[in-house]
Amino acid sequence: MQKQLRQDIKKVNAFAIQTITVTTNGRAIDTKLGESFSFETALFHAEVGTLGDQTSTKIKIQESDVSDFSSGVQTAEGGDEVTVAADKSYKFEVKRAKRYLRAVVTITGGTTPSAVVYIGAILWNVSKPFPILS
Repeated sequence: MQKQLRQDIKKVNAFAIQTITVTTNGRAIDTKLGESFSFETALFHAEVGTLGDQTSTKIKIQESDVSDFSSGVQTAEGGDEVTVAADKSYKFEVKRAKRYLRAVVTITGGTTPSAVVYIGAILWNVSKPFPILS
C-alpha cells in the first residue's frame, strides 16, 4: 500500500472534554495504521479547567500492547505523571514502545472531588523534542 500524505499526521481526541469525579482512563489510541506503518511519537496537549477539593489531580500517558490495557501497561517515555493545577495547560512529548496509548487522569482524596479536563493528541513521526510550530 502506498503511503498517503494525510498519513504523516493524525489528530485524535484522547480524552473528551468532561467533568470527572474519579480516576478516569481516556480511550485507547491505536498508533498502527497498516501492516507497515506506525506512528512512533505523539504530542499530547492537556487542558485542565476547574478542580474540586481533592488532594491532588494527576495526568499521565500510558502504553500497552493490547487495546483494553489489561496487561503490559507502562508509562510511555515522555508521559510521566504530572500533578496539575486548575486553569493550566500541559504538554507531553511521547515516544512509544508499545502499540496503544491512552491518557489517565487520577484524582486522589477530597470530599467533593472533580476536574474539568480535555486531552488531545497529534500522532507524528518526528524526533523528540518536537519542533516548535508557529
